[in-house]
Amino acid sequence: MTVPTLTPPSVQCPECGVHSIVEYKPTVYHCLKCGFEKDLSIPPESNESGLGSAIMGFVGFGLVLLILL
Repeated sequence: MTVPTLTPPSVQCPECGVHSIVEYKPTVYHCLKCGFEKDLSIPPESNESGLGSAIMGFVGFGLVLLILL
């Protein structure tokens, strides 16, 4: 069993805001207070697809209005 390594005190939990994040595994960080866990080896989800869909929806809606007028 390994002992968790504390990260620098400037790192705070995004869920509870307390500086109680420990390195649970080489790429996994865990909050001792609220249980939040983040695996940094997994890439973050891209928000571009949602933005692109929204833009295409507005463009389509604008074209429909233009045709109706």
